[in-house]
Amino acid sequence: MAKFSVGGEEDDGEGPSSPKRRREGGEEDERKVRRCTRYPHRDSVGISKDGPGISVTLIDPEVLDCPICLEPLTPPVFQCNNGHIACSSCSSKLEDKCPSCCRPIQQNRCLAIEKVVESIKVSCQNAPYGCKEMISYVEKHTHEETCIYAPCACPLSDCNFHGSFEQLSLHVSHVHWDSVRCFRYNCPFPVSLDKNRQLLVFQGEEDGVLFILNNKTELIGNALSVTCIGPRSPKEGFLYDLISRREGCSLRLQSFTKCTTGQLEGSIVDFLLIPCNFCGCNGQIKLEVCIWSCREQD
Repeated sequence: MAKFSVGGEEDDGEGPSSPKRRREGGEEDERKVRRCTRYPHRDSVGISKDGPGISVTLIDPEVLDCPICLEPLTPPVFQCNNGHIACSSCSSKLEDKCPSCCRPIQQNRCLAIEKVVESIKVSCQNAPYGCKEMISYVEKHTHEETCIYAPCACPLSDCNFHGSFEQLSLHVSHVHWDSVRCFRYNCPFPVSLDKNRQLLVFQGEEDGVLFILNNKTELIGNALSVTCIGPRSPKEGFLYDLISRREGCSLRLQSFTKCTTGQLEGSIVDFLLIPCNFCGCNGQIKLEVCIWSCREQD
């Protein structure tokens, strides 16, 4: 059950427009603000109205999620005669049978819940990193997937820094300036790394964007790829080239960077496989890297 803190405290026998309530309004608001700041884990939400919004504290945010698939409720929302609710997707999969009481569930809309989820706006979870957006509750997950303020982790070992990609760029420039390789877009540059080293960090001179050269050791050689540190995006990233040459032979990969919020997440799809016999006798992998400044256009 969700508990909303709206307006003043419980009714004490005097209406909200009484002189006493008006005199104590400012003091009451201060007390409520102090109480809310003690519980940072509670979601703060706003309900949009024709007039100014009202402040609401939601103790149990999961009450606005479908109890079956656990995704945020979006209209239409259905309910059985016993009041059990389900989102449209789940109710159709259940073949009109409530999983809690087996009564029909697709015959009645839950209009009250629909109005609530349509009117609530919430702050982005990345607010501590600079996001000031207030978004509809049903769009919260979609927004946060591509929010430009999503926290990124410093890819360098023994560093626990987290911040927006702009904050991370400044952090790397000031703290790890001697551990990154600066480069210019559209200009090939040579790279040499030990075959057992997991990554190298590059930083664009023009914009400070950070890239990772990932090196994964396989049985038959080394798989190399480039990723960009930043918020996830549905668009393709930066175009890049990796070229390895040895004794008149060359291997080349041209691909687009994927966005990551730190070190490589999951398996890579596009990579340059450097066979073991391509490495020098000193175990060094020599590459020519070029990262292009233009992303794929819409």
